[in-house]
Amino acid sequence: MKDRLERFVRDNREDFDVFEPRADLWKDLEKELGHKERPLWMGLNTPSWMGRRMIWQIAASIALVVGLGGFWYFNARYGVTEQPEIVALSPTYARTVTQYTRLIEDKRTELKTILESDPALYQQFAADLDRLEKTYQKLKQELPKTPNQEIMIQAMVENLRTQIDLLNQQLMIIQRIKQQNHEPNKNPV
Repeated sequence: MKDRLERFVRDNREDFDVFEPRADLWKDLEKELGHKERPLWMGLNTPSWMGRRMIWQIAASIALVVGLGGFWYFNARYGVTEQPEIVALSPTYARTVTQYTRLIEDKRTELKTILESDPALYQQFAADLDRLEKTYQKLKQELPKTPNQEIMIQAMVENLRTQIDLLNQQLMIIQRIKQQNHEPNKNPV
C-alpha cells in the first residue's frame, strides 16, 4: 500500500504543485460536514478559534473597565492612594481623613493669596500650621507601632480638625484685614 501511495504522488507531482483551491472551497466543506454558520459578531470568514479569542478579548476589556471603575470609586470614597495605611487599619476613618486633608489643602491654597500683600503675616500663619503638620506626621509614623491604633487615628483626625479650625481663623483674620483696608476708601473724612 505504501508503494502505491508513493507511485501515485510521483505520477501526479505536477498536479500537486499547480493546484490552487477554489475560493468557495471552505464553504462547501462546511456544508458537507454539517457546520452551522457563525453569528455575525464572530466574523464572517473567521475560524472558530478566532471567534473565541474575540470573546475573551471583549470579556477582558469589560473586566478591566469594571476593575478600574471600582478602584476609582473606592479611592474617591476612602482615599486609598492618599492614605493607604489608614484605609488598611480603619476604612471608616479613612474617608474622614481624606476629606479633611483635601479641605486643608484647599484652605492653604486660599491662604497663599496673602503672600504677596503681607509676607510676614503669611510666614507666621504658615509656621503655626507647620507645627501642627509635623505633629500629624509624627502620629502617622507611630501609627503602625502603637497597640491601640484606633486611638491614634482619632488623635490624627483631631489634629486635622485643629488644622482646619486654625486655617478658618487665619482666613477670617485675612478677611477682616481686607475689609479694614477697603473701609477707609469708602468713607472719606
